[in-house]
Amino acid sequence: MKKIFILLSLLALISITKADASPTYYIPGSSDFGQHYYYTYGSPDITATIAGTNQFDRDETITLPIDLMNHGKYLGFERDHTPTTPDELYAAQTQLLLETRIVDAIGIVASLSVDPDSPLEVLSPAQQVGSIKSGQNTLSPAKFDIKIAKDAKAGEYNLYLNLTYDYLKYVLISNPNATAQTYDASYRYSTMSQNQTLKLIVKPQADFEIVNTTGSLYPGMGGTVQIAIKNIGEEEARDARAIINPSDPLSTSDDQAFLYTIEPGETVVASYKITAGSKAVPKAYGVDTVIRYENLSGNIVYSTTMQAPVEVKEIGLFQRLFGWI
Repeated sequence: MKKIFILLSLLALISITKADASPTYYIPGSSDFGQHYYYTYGSPDITATIAGTNQFDRDETITLPIDLMNHGKYLGFERDHTPTTPDELYAAQTQLLLETRIVDAIGIVASLSVDPDSPLEVLSPAQQVGSIKSGQNTLSPAKFDIKIAKDAKAGEYNLYLNLTYDYLKYVLISNPNATAQTYDASYRYSTMSQNQTLKLIVKPQADFEIVNTTGSLYPGMGGTVQIAIKNIGEEEARDARAIINPSDPLSTSDDQAFLYTIEPGETVVASYKITAGSKAVPKAYGVDTVIRYENLSGNIVYSTTMQAPVEVKEIGLFQRLFGWI
């Protein structure tokens, strides 16, 4: 009968494990699955915060550190089975002591995602964070690489942090010996998932695009080229100047044009004297263009490099006869 009882108990425990879809771990050496004396209440509770600033510029790749803290609370217990003998009293006390660990998060895995239409891209995969006892932080923050798109608008964007981890659900005590202070224990664990929304802010700033380029060049000749530049950002650009860097076969002796203050939505025109070499092939050449300006904080900022198309035309009969445009 005892063998039949143990077999039925094993089958019952296996059915519970499958239904709960939670992992179960046992300490070897236990002759049975033990006795349960108390229902213990509590669980881990992880909160996440961005370590440092959450404000960044568009068109950059950042490493975002996220700190995790376990605020899990032990809420108490109620009796399931009344201990009567000294060994049972010892087993019950041992169970309560071991189950204080129900508030610890074990083997945390963290992943980060964004909205489908977000200008943010998470480059880092899910990562192991480790375990966190109640009342403690991670030893070091989880770090995620995030790319902010060049055309990201200033504003607040959501980051979705998903955390999964194991935690101790209950303990079964078997073979207690109060005199020898020995026992066997079987541990049952469950899996928990928590989600939290964090905020990343793309800062307002000036931003630029080349709207148009006018003026044409001819091989072996110089001419005036005008580049129209628009501030498509949210802030004004003070003391702005447009700096060009033409490459062979184009050249210039004056690579800067002063534009003063460019308001958001305003288009300004920069003019340059550019010469095309005598061996220039008739086609459109890209001229690197950068805006140097002062932002509202008084810092000097350089825009990303833009390409201004400058056309070199084939010399016609008129230019061959008169040598000028």
